[in-house]
Amino acid sequence: MKFTQYYSGSSGNLYTVTSASGKRLIIDPGVTWLKLQVALGYDLSEIAGALCSHGHSDHFREPEKAMSAGIDIFASKETFESQGLLEHRRAKVIKDKTIITLGADFKVRAFGTNHDFKGSLGFVVKCDDEYLFFATDTSYITQQFKVPFSIVAIECGYDKNILQKRVDTGDTHETVAKRLLTSHLEKQEAMRYLDEFCDLSKCREIHLLHMSGDNIDKAQAKKDFEKRFFIETRMVESANAPSSIYD
Repeated sequence: MKFTQYYSGSSGNLYTVTSASGKRLIIDPGVTWLKLQVALGYDLSEIAGALCSHGHSDHFREPEKAMSAGIDIFASKETFESQGLLEHRRAKVIKDKTIITLGADFKVRAFGTNHDFKGSLGFVVKCDDEYLFFATDTSYITQQFKVPFSIVAIECGYDKNILQKRVDTGDTHETVAKRLLTSHLEKQEAMRYLDEFCDLSKCREIHLLHMSGDNIDKAQAKKDFEKRFFIETRMVESANAPSSIYD
């Protein structure tokens, strides 16, 4: 199993899980249809489907074009309703605790997350007898899964100490800070969740998602995760990262 970040942040998101057989599962198609095609090398022949965490446009953009290309999208009722696609034949409604199988390569369990969009979801993906944990755009996570994760992809949206300093100096507006606090996962909270609730005995990669501009030191976050967990930690290429939450 391979997990790839193409875009991650408020400007847009796009991730894939690739099996040993070459099948690919898209997660959060939140970029333009053109960008998605370019990222996937204009090859849609081995796409098993797409998972969408919620209906904000940086995670769910131009879904009707993906559907027209024959890609089934799995998301909550509220996510499809946000773009009037609930009745589309390729709209597959899932919710908390839904378990789905996509071909021979992927088995997915959805779980509820805590974002300012009703029906937001995270996912546990089984592929090649390995497990991926995926959660983004959530202020906290309460679920515990009794499986060993080979790959973890988790939001590391901001550092509370950096955010407080930027609010104090006026570099970050209080309204931005409040939204981060109530709808996105803070660095220490992400580390605490992995430390206390996840089996990382077989984990080989941690991917940090949705890092929020100047409200987190990305290089330091990578060092902090690797020091704490002794696991290679990755993030999206800086060229794809947004400069602010409003990008």
